[in-house]
Amino acid sequence: MEREVAAASPVFGETWANALYLCYDWPFDGESAAADVRAEGAPPVLVVANTGDPTTPYEGARRMAAELGEGVGVLLTVRDEGHGSFPHNRCAARAVHLYLVHGTTPEAGAVCP
Repeated sequence: MEREVAAASPVFGETWANALYLCYDWPFDGESAAADVRAEGAPPVLVVANTGDPTTPYEGARRMAAELGEGVGVLLTVRDEGHGSFPHNRCAARAVHLYLVHGTTPEAGAVCP
């Protein structure tokens, strides 16, 4: 497991394999099916994702925004490395601020450098 995580994330993999994934093989009761997140008719939901996030892959955020529904899920792509872009990336921080304070989202397809 450690080698797989380190290969997927050369910067953080070794640390995270030892610290964050301690419960990886724990047994649990429940279903593994993803929850239905469709939200037709809801106000826009801002989804922010780094393209180089080793913990929460960008593809997952892209799917989440799409599954929320057209006109609801608004994806802001942040071309950056690391886990989390708020408040570290100025462009993303501005977009999140505008969303939380004024309820406005970036245009569809918006990208932060």
